[in-house]
Parts: sequence; structure tokens; C-alpha cells
Amino acid sequence: MSAPVILPQRRILGLIFLTVFMDIIGFSVIIPLFPHLLDYYIQAEGVTGSLVRTLMSVAQWIGGDAVFQKKVLLPVLFGGLLSSLYSGLQFIFSPIWGALSDRLGRRRILTITLAGSALSYILWIFAAHFWVVVFTRLICGMMAGNIAVASAAAADITEEKDRTKGMAVVGIAIGMGFLVGPIIGALTAPSVIVQGIPDASLALNPFSLPAFVSACMASLNFILVLAYFPETLPVERRAGVDAVRPSIFDLAKVESSAVQRTSLANLLYQVAFTGMENTVVFLTFALFAYSPRDNAGLFLFNGGCMIVAQGMARQLVKRLGQRKVVMLGMGFAVIAFALVAFIPQPPEGDTTRMVSWGKSAFFVGMGLISFATGLILPSISALASLYSSPTEQGRNLGILRSAGSLARVVGPITAALIYFKTGSHCWVYVCATLLMLPALWVVRGLPEPQTKGA
Repeated sequence: MSAPVILPQRRILGLIFLTVFMDIIGFSVIIPLFPHLLDYYIQAEGVTGSLVRTLMSVAQWIGGDAVFQKKVLLPVLFGGLLSSLYSGLQFIFSPIWGALSDRLGRRRILTITLAGSALSYILWIFAAHFWVVVFTRLICGMMAGNIAVASAAAADITEEKDRTKGMAVVGIAIGMGFLVGPIIGALTAPSVIVQGIPDASLALNPFSLPAFVSACMASLNFILVLAYFPETLPVERRAGVDAVRPSIFDLAKVESSAVQRTSLANLLYQVAFTGMENTVVFLTFALFAYSPRDNAGLFLFNGGCMIVAQGMARQLVKRLGQRKVVMLGMGFAVIAFALVAFIPQPPEGDTTRMVSWGKSAFFVGMGLISFATGLILPSISALASLYSSPTEQGRNLGILRSAGSLARVVGPITAALIYFKTGSHCWVYVCATLLMLPALWVVRGLPEPQTKGA
């Protein structure tokens, strides 16, 4: 077995950034397509003995005939199920891939997971039937170990005092990927969706072009890792690595009560945020009859607000400290969720009533939520780091990330069920507002962290 290739730290961090960035782009292309993609399969397969028909029967049992008749709500429920299915598999498999990378090396595991992701997107190109879409999300979720392994690679090449810099590279790549991917998905979406479904399970579908983009991103990422990504974990360090990865279920074992409460606050916020994140495209479809291309402007606006917040965060931290910046962000989130909650739902098929003030209120709310997220996520990670001793940095930050992963399982399906059961977005955002109150209370009770190294 050859020794690791020695490359400058900055170059390796650049490769880690590129790997994570391209991976998130490929994954997030599908986000703005969900309402129209799911509506397409519901309309095409809803009267046959297919997986869609089975899910529709379950939906009727959950929501009753009155809610079930509102066809616009069915994609919300299906979308929540798919999102939580993917996130649940990611929650299970990320620690497994991370532990395998501790034994076998980062580069080998990255090539396996990226190859699996590329395969899932190639299958999506030919997903003529809905069960193929579900199968592709199963593969994608099982292969979603790239972020955990890339984070471990960043930890391999940074000293403990510089560990937050390595994690910041991964965090920025994730944020930028979630900005660029949905915009690409929206711009490559079909402007007109022709109904009708082939007899064969594998054939081109109206969303094959966005799927092709995702497949190209994953395939190119695989080739780049195979050709240029160095092994960051030397063989001599593998035998002594503990293969057990920290998870949110290890929270009770954390010595610092401040880290425990910070992880709890992160879990509460992320449940609220991911619930919003996974229903917002259904909301724009219901309120404004937005197409995927219309949503491109929304994602660009949200990304811009998040970037502005991240640019201001450093100066705010100098003046207020990390804890108060998190509280400020959560305060903005309370206002934003409440504002969007009480935008009235127009009569079905009538979006003209929203033009006067509803759309403005919606964009103000979305901008505030994105701004709040740009303040909260970096600062809450920094808080967990500042509350941790040098020997517990990796473990405690892993638990914090695990809390976010669990939130991505709970948030989407909970929000989708509330939306579907009530027939309105209102209660989704009311519940998000209520979740922020205990999160704010928890952060308010945290001690001021001792800054390390001034």
C-alpha cells in the first residue's frame, strides 16, 4: 500500500471544498422540482396499481376524503416522505462510512460513495416510473457519506487549534452548494410538462435534463477524486482510530452541560428550518403557482441574504459574542416564521389575491429566515467548539452535526404531515415559531464562552 501523497494543506482543503461543493450541487438540483415532479407521477400513475396508488391510499387514510381531494397537497406528503427517507438513510450510513474511512482511508471511501451517487443520478435520468425515483433516493441516501468523510479528511490535515478552519471550509462548500444546486435545477426544469408515462420502467422523463446535470456533477466529482484527491489518513494512524462515531444519542455522555444545551438548541432550530426548507417550494406552488424556474429567483434571493448574514456575522460576534449572535438570529427566525404563517391561503387556483401584499410578506419572511440561518449555524458550531476541551473537539462537533442530521429526518416528514393534515401552510410555520421559543430559552441560559487565544 503506497504512502499518502504530501500536498500543501491549502491545496487539500481546496480539493475538499470542491468535492463537497459538487456533491451538494448534484444532490440539491432536485429540490425546486419536487412539486412538479411528484405531481407528474401522481397524475400519470395515480389510477394504476403502482407505488403511487399505494401511497395515495395511505394519504387518504391519514388525511381523510376532504383533504385527500385537494390534489395539490399530495405532492407535499410525498415530498416529505422522500426527504425523510433520504435523510434517515444518511443519518444511518454517514457514521458507517466515516468509521470505514477510519479503517480503509478517506480516498477509497470517497470514491465508493461518489460512484454510488453517480449511479443513482444516472438511474434518475431514466426514471419513467415513480418506484425508480424512490429507488434512486434510496441509493443516494445510502451513499451520502461524502460530507462525513470529507470532514474527517479536513480534520486529518489540520491541527486542533485550526480545526474550526477546516470545518469552515466544509460548511462554506455546503452553503454554496445549496445555493447553486437549486438554481441549476430550476433553470434546467422543463417549462411545459407533458403528461403520459411509458410502459417500460426505464425511459426518459420530463426531468431527465436536471437528472443529467446531477449525474454529470457526480461523475466529474468521482473522476477528480480518483485522479487528484490524496489519502489524508496514513496507514500507521488507522489502527489506533476508534471506529465508533459520535451521534446525537451520545449527548448524555458529554461532560459539558453547555455543549449538551447547544446541541439541543441546534436540534430544535434545525427541525423548524428543515420543515420550512422542504415545504417552501410546495408553498410557492400553492400560493403563487410558481414553476421551478420561478423558484430560481427565490433561491438566489435566499442565498444572497444568507451570504450577507455570514459577511456581517464576524463583526457582530466581535461586538456581541457568539451566544448573543445566535439569540439574535433566532429572534429574526421567530419574526420570519410568524410572518409567513399568517399569509392567507388563496382559494384553490386563484393566486391574484396574493399579488398585493402576500408576495412581499413572503419574500420578507424568507429573507429573514435565510439571514437568521446565516447567523445561527456558524455561531452555534463555534459555541460548541468553545465549550469543548481540546481533546473533545471532534467528538462534540460530531454530536452537533448528528443533531442536524436527525433534524433532517424529523423536520421534513413532520412538516409535510402537518401541511397535508391541515390543508394549509399556516400550522407548519406556527409550529416552527413555537419551536424557536424553547431554543431561544436554552441559548439564553448558556454561559458566556471563554475565547481561546483571544
